[in-house]
Amino acid sequence: MRAINDQYNGDPTYAELHVLTRGRPLARELLKTAQFMSKKAEVDALPDTAFAWESERRFPVHTKEDTVASLLYRSKLGSSVPGYVDSKLAKASEIYGLEAHVFAAAKTAQSVTPEQSVYALPDVSRLPINNAEQIKVAEEVLQRDYTKLTLEKRAEAFSRVAQAARVHSVTLQPFTLKMAGLTASSVDTLKTWLGARAGATTGKYSDAYEKLAAALPAQPLMTSRKDLVKVASTIEEIDRLAGLDKHYDRKLPDPLLTVFNTSKVAGQTVDACGTQVPVETLMALPPDIWESVDMPEMAQVAEAGDPAEFAQVFATIPADIKTMICKQLGM
Repeated sequence: MRAINDQYNGDPTYAELHVLTRGRPLARELLKTAQFMSKKAEVDALPDTAFAWESERRFPVHTKEDTVASLLYRSKLGSSVPGYVDSKLAKASEIYGLEAHVFAAAKTAQSVTPEQSVYALPDVSRLPINNAEQIKVAEEVLQRDYTKLTLEKRAEAFSRVAQAARVHSVTLQPFTLKMAGLTASSVDTLKTWLGARAGATTGKYSDAYEKLAAALPAQPLMTSRKDLVKVASTIEEIDRLAGLDKHYDRKLPDPLLTVFNTSKVAGQTVDACGTQVPVETLMALPPDIWESVDMPEMAQVAEAGDPAEFAQVFATIPADIKTMICKQLGM
């Protein structure tokens, strides 16, 4: 019999839940800000009636997010669940207004109401990105009009498009990947643009650009998104103080394009035992290694082939399990 897991039993890092929401963008969106109970004592304090399967204390339904998660976990168990459990889950769904299309796969989840739409610009409900066609339209409009947005809005909007593209298997143009901060940085090109900035101003601002260039690593490419975003943020701050931001998109690439200056999609790395390890290395581990550390769900995430998703789930793994994985890698 398949293990009866839910968000409070058998899936401590929510890796299985992550797998269950793959290809279900609406369900994943509902769970994005979910705050499940983190302490066993809190779960133990819930009454039996807070669970759809009361005698087993499985599948909690005391909040909307818990009900979404419980329905996803229950979907793996087939006929091994008593009928009354499904009835209680259905009743909870009705109470919270959860309709069937919330759990539909991406290919059947394209007909949504405006209230359920995901937007590239959510604050103004513009550029829906709920299916492949909408994603390509949003990409075209953003590429045409991105100069009308602040740098923060640009990065946010393109990043949302990139996230939706992964869900719906849409291939994006290199410029979109750059603006979303997903490409590598040529250190030489970055230094050239920092030098141009230093030459266009004087005094402390010129010195600031030169110091930033000197602090860059010696390797030809930088691929750590975290580090590159930090560099872009620093450039933006100096540009603003030096008055160079008025030249963006004409004589000077804005900080995002200055940093993400190649079409090479950056290979992601994750922290494991204090060392940055390429995601591809971890994804190539045999399934039996993940079985040996009691994390079989990670093999499923790896098999799906999405490095960004794998990195997101890997970050939730406890440190002791990461240590065991490092030993497997000979680190």
